[in-house]
Amino acid sequence: MKTSDQLRTIQISLSLVTLALGFSALGFSSLMNIQAGQATSIFSAEHAYSLIGSVFSFLVGSTFLVAALTFKGVKTESERLIGRMDANLLS
Repeated sequence: MKTSDQLRTIQISLSLVTLALGFSALGFSSLMNIQAGQATSIFSAEHAYSLIGSVFSFLVGSTFLVAALTFKGVKTESERLIGRMDANLLS
């Protein structure tokens, strides 16, 4: 039973880290996408939308990364709380 809980925790943490890396890569690729041969201004609408999309992708990626880092801590704290409970109180 404990092994399946540990496997589930690892799977969720790995999924959250994968989502964080994916959104960050999406933001980075959008930020680095420069059209060759086109001299566009920094203030053009295309550049502004790309920059806004990149910032949101980085924010979502960092949110998933924070969730992955805190997920293990929250799980550990809840296990400690359950460990401190007296089994006789539940009867």
